[in-house]
Amino acid sequence: MVRNTSEAETWLETVGYYRLSAYWLPFELPPPPGQTRSKRFAEGTSFDQVIERYVFDRKLRLLLLEAIERVEIHVRSRWTYHLAHAHGAHAHLRASAFRGARVHTELLAKLARSAEKSDETFIAHYRTKYTDPYLPPLWAVTELMTFGELSRWVQITRDLPIKAAVTRDLSLPTVEITDGVLQALSYVRNICAHHSRLWNKRLVKRVPRVKRWGRDMVLDTSTGQAQPDNRLYNVMVALLHLLDSQRTDSTWRARLIDLLGTVSDLELRAMGFPEDWQERSVWGGP
Repeated sequence: MVRNTSEAETWLETVGYYRLSAYWLPFELPPPPGQTRSKRFAEGTSFDQVIERYVFDRKLRLLLLEAIERVEIHVRSRWTYHLAHAHGAHAHLRASAFRGARVHTELLAKLARSAEKSDETFIAHYRTKYTDPYLPPLWAVTELMTFGELSRWVQITRDLPIKAAVTRDLSLPTVEITDGVLQALSYVRNICAHHSRLWNKRLVKRVPRVKRWGRDMVLDTSTGQAQPDNRLYNVMVALLHLLDSQRTDSTWRARLIDLLGTVSDLELRAMGFPEDWQERSVWGGP
């Protein structure tokens, strides 16, 4: 049902049929045999419901981007601090500090290209004063890294005490889990940054299981082997724990819970939420 034809046309013109179709797909009836879409809707479906779901997804992406940004900056700060203290201001240029010569060379090349294209004041200042080394010190060039690149730099760091220190800073149990969490968050960040549908997506990168988070996580046992469910719920659990590890006052949890309160239980289940999610400790339960 389309309540306001003119308003619907405006949405289709500004957002696009293809993008919006991803949000009305859950309202479609099952397709006939041999077809992928029925393009017929369940009785009572309205265009307003589709738009509400689209707007919710947009608000959710913005909230997750905010939290992931805080985690990214935290990781950037701690990894830079520990690596520079152990291997010097230009530790990123030392191949011996990293595992995998080819990967290190590729990441350095990306960093050099980013520096060449950058119009940041700190890069221009370095160029006017120095020609050697060819890249600015670590604490400057890390500001040019994407979260995905940063997570790969952390992953290939050879010095285990450095990775262990970053892991402790994030209140995570092992360096392997740190690598997995950063990769999963980088993947979600890219979805958010490209304005793609997020709310009910099955994620390619799972958040690894963290036993110290207890019942907060949801496990998938459908394959006979318990592993973290690959929907959005576990990503939110990870972000809440990582923000708590920063020990800074934040309204993010409250704002997220408020946003989640605007959708139905059916939509929460599509994101992997268990029925008792509000009773779990990370959400403020007992």
